[in-house]
Amino acid sequence: MAAIHSIAGSARERATGSNAKPGINANAISIKDCSLTFGQVRVLNQVSLDIQRGEFLSILGPSGCGKSTLLRLILGLLSPDQGGGIVHHVPREEIGIVFQKPVLMPWQTAIQNIELPLSIGPQRAKQSKAERREKAEWSLELVGLTDFRNHFPQQLSGGMQQRIAIARALAADPSVLLMDEPFGALDEFTREKLNIELLRLWANPDTGLNTVVMVTHSIQESVLMSDRIVMMSPRPAKVQDIVNVPLSHPREADMQELPEFLSTVREIRKQVKAL
Repeated sequence: MAAIHSIAGSARERATGSNAKPGINANAISIKDCSLTFGQVRVLNQVSLDIQRGEFLSILGPSGCGKSTLLRLILGLLSPDQGGGIVHHVPREEIGIVFQKPVLMPWQTAIQNIELPLSIGPQRAKQSKAERREKAEWSLELVGLTDFRNHFPQQLSGGMQQRIAIARALAADPSVLLMDEPFGALDEFTREKLNIELLRLWANPDTGLNTVVMVTHSIQESVLMSDRIVMMSPRPAKVQDIVNVPLSHPREADMQELPEFLSTVREIRKQVKAL
């Protein structure tokens, strides 16, 4: 990514280093005994999880087990069954989301698609058009697509469209970013490239981004990118296990050849086969 040349340390270091506020809660979001039922079907079953400030967390599990539903619960689009609760230790407006598909407006240019959500809501309405444009330009630069600001979605590749979706989320300056299988529809080469670009955005001190929670079906992707991996059981889903990834930061694609990477992939694959 040409727009990012200098990384001053990981997001974890920003969250827990000398600049951290004394007494600040170590968690960004706390999930306690959350179940979710649609009609007669229980999708989530007493899920408890602390999402730590400054971490990159992946959620891995069988198709249809409720991983995406859990993200919507965290975002507040759904409410848990009685008895469960979610505590947001960051303001709700600081939580952003990137969906599996970019969901770009085809009649708007790249920069117009990024500006659109910046004009929604009472706080956004206070921003001038010039301020919204400045934020959109900044986020385009972060994802390396400044030269494509006036292109329409159909003129962009799938990977570029997803980078526009990420830029749109970053323009709102979230401290927590939820990602629902953001690279699942991309070819392997583009997917790996965007994996590393996302990690660099997460670590970039020029953004307010602190914590990332990503749903994925890829074991390799989760190990390459994450500090911790949450293993979900089949539906009704619960937290089956949490795996700590023994890789240092910054991450690079060639880390996939390291013994620590390979052993962690084997460990998770065994667990997946046992589900």
